Amino acid sequence: MVTVARIRMPENGVFQCRVSAALTLMPGDRCLIELDYGLDVGTVLELYGVNEGAGAADKAPAYRVVRMCSESEQAREAEQASRAEKAKQAFMLSARHEKGHVKMLHVRFSYGGERLFIRYSAQIPVDLRRFVGQVQRDFKTHVDLWQVGVRDEAALIGCLGPCGRSVCCCTWQRQFQPVNVRMAKTQEMSLNPGAINGTCGRLKCCLRFEYEQYRAAGESLPEHGSLVRCEEYEDAEGVVVGRDVMRGRLTVRTADGRYLTVACDRVTVTRRMFFDDRGKEIGHEDSAGEWS
Repeated sequence: MVTVARIRMPENGVFQCRVSAALTLMPGDRCLIELDYGLDVGTVLELYGVNEGAGAADKAPAYRVVRMCSESEQAREAEQASRAEKAKQAFMLSARHEKGHVKMLHVRFSYGGERLFIRYSAQIPVDLRRFVGQVQRDFKTHVDLWQVGVRDEAALIGCLGPCGRSVCCCTWQRQFQPVNVRMAKTQEMSLNPGAINGTCGRLKCCLRFEYEQYRAAGESLPEHGSLVRCEEYEDAEGVVVGRDVMRGRLTVRTADGRYLTVACDRVTVTRRMFFDDRGKEIGHEDSAGEWS
């Protein structure tokens, strides 16, 4: 069994790192890790085990935890933070003449000082190559400068999501997976921006998490607009206006204005609606199998 730690890096997301059997780590510990560019410091998010077997070497993380941070290493990290503050002032001085309202988000030196990470946002693309060259000469380091969007801004700053927990992009999610409004429709969610948008103002990343389960469960249920006959209510006929996919229940509006909640296995579909991937109606099929 190989122990693997998920290590949070402020500007690079989450890394999977091997942990030596001689090390005892706990979530929240600060530790020194070996990355492509050298040593750096990160925070342990969680630990888990991976079975050693055929192909395990190919799946093993490329990075490793060197050791927990000692007091001297934490002091060195504080020194690098002081250097980063000076670089931040130089950046702001250079960027104040640029159009686009440049906003500083994150400045940090790596543990060994080999790299200076700078993340900023701006309304339009800005050219800061002259600043990069000057900083590299002054601080004798490689500058990793990125202009980021609103999603990355939320990940860098950190905030609470509507669920009351820290946003996923700031804790465990390293790469953004595309989301769209169709995923919210499939999960029968309100399309009110306040309900489906995250704190960054974009669609919530978590719309994707249960999408496949809802899509698979909803395939056997009649679509909105389908005509059904309800066995529980003396074969009352109505139109499907709501679906509780996970419970397998439908909300049906009858011709006399009643709203009935019925189990999907207690209804007979007399006309089924069909929609394409964009939610556009492509036709319907009646109980005799005729299309129109």
